Amino acid sequence: MNNTINKKAGEHVTVLFEKMHNPNLVYHNLEHTKYVVQRTNEIAAHYNLNEKELTISSLAAWFHDTGHLFTDASKHEEQSVEIMKKFMTENDNDPQLIAEIEGCILATKFPRHPQNLLQEIICDADTYHLGTKEFKEVNKKVFEEHLLRVGPESKEEWNKETLELLESHKYYTSYCRSLLEEKKQSNMKKLKKKIMEPEKEASSAPDDLVIKKTNNLTTKGIQTMLRLTSENHL
Repeated sequence: MNNTINKKAGEHVTVLFEKMHNPNLVYHNLEHTKYVVQRTNEIAAHYNLNEKELTISSLAAWFHDTGHLFTDASKHEEQSVEIMKKFMTENDNDPQLIAEIEGCILATKFPRHPQNLLQEIICDADTYHLGTKEFKEVNKKVFEEHLLRVGPESKEEWNKETLELLESHKYYTSYCRSLLEEKKQSNMKKLKKKIMEPEKEASSAPDDLVIKKTNNLTTKGIQTMLRLTSENHL
């Protein structure tokens, strides 16, 4: 890995997040970025990557979420690429290197279709937490950020959307599949159980609802009878 440019990138991104601090970014912040860099380096270390490939994966990890500082979530990958390109042209203007980093950053955009190992590595690093015990706590942060940036949404709906994400998600590298898949399945089961509990409670209370509806219908029936009787009298 080119430690010089990697260190510069880390310093540049750190200053960027501190200078452009956004309190709404409860999850997509510097802490998350550093986490993805660590996980990227961890996964990359498992494979026999050369120095250039290690540099590409690490730089992509540093810049992959910087776009959140300047635009909405749906466009942040493209903005992250522009921020990366500006930095690279000033520090290592290698077109091929820049193109490879761009490919890795854009590979993290949903729906994901990574085309090579480097792209698979950053995709897995970005969703590493889905297969860890930290999943529940991280999901709370993602939900809090969603409320701040997008607007109100019930926790029930959020849980259902999160479950859909987990069901459609896949780890691409063999390293992450063997290390994280089992815990991810466990997290899915716990979330399913949480979603089913309110539904069971709702289904266990129909008698009360029937009584209320019956009472309403009875009341309406009496009112109608009295109205008709009055009209007949008149």
